[in-house]
Amino acid sequence: MMYIQIIKEFSNRTEYKVLKDWASVDERNINELNEGVCVVPAIILLKLSETELQTLNKWWKQWGNQLIVFPPFHQIDIASLLQLNVCLTVEEVETQSFNNIPVMEVFKTNVRPKWRTTNSEIIALDYYENSGTGCVTLTTLPLLDYRLLSHRTVCTELFYELINENDIEESVVPAERSVIFSPIHAFILILAASRVLDTTILNEQIKKYFNQNIPQQTLTEMFQQLINEKFLESSCVLTSSGEEYLKLNRYQAFVREIKRWGNNDGEWR
Repeated sequence: MMYIQIIKEFSNRTEYKVLKDWASVDERNINELNEGVCVVPAIILLKLSETELQTLNKWWKQWGNQLIVFPPFHQIDIASLLQLNVCLTVEEVETQSFNNIPVMEVFKTNVRPKWRTTNSEIIALDYYENSGTGCVTLTTLPLLDYRLLSHRTVCTELFYELINENDIEESVVPAERSVIFSPIHAFILILAASRVLDTTILNEQIKKYFNQNIPQQTLTEMFQQLINEKFLESSCVLTSSGEEYLKLNRYQAFVREIKRWGNNDGEWR
């Protein structure tokens, strides 16, 4: 059966923390990868040694394996790094969208696309060296971007659509969640847990950390709802119920990330 693996050395990256929120993953050293799926943010490829990169390329070329690479690609020569014998470049574009997910990069190639935007831009593709090899799947959709937390359901569904093998272990299929609050309620709790919540500028904080434009009055009402439901104190401190909610929904990684960047006056990520 196919299962999802990540590179152990980089397991603390934000992208992997997001992925762990969706699925059971196996942390592996590159020379210990088993048959199945390996997920890699493109930036990691630049951090690998030549030997590690050769090992990874040897792995994905084995039949039954699939390497899925996520953006941003920026100026990375992905075709060269992964030994793709095809003309392929990545170009930045003015923000478009695909299923409400922002698109900021597109592929220019003659490889048959897996996904296209409404403007016919290629945003995902599968590359096989030949009919007997494994597959490299590339996408410019930032499905593992922490700031797309409000689109988690869509991102999760799209992620699993990228996997070519349907025979996935039951343990990695995302479980249905019992959602008590909207994603915006969760955002407020995350900010409170991160100790940066300021109700006077809550709309600015939601925009900064989650890229959502929500009226201040609406956020104030949601803040009060959390207090009424005893998930939050009026002093912006989480109650035990609020802490349990974040724990059960695996939001701790997002809390840690905001704590890390919370005092940054500029771009936080």
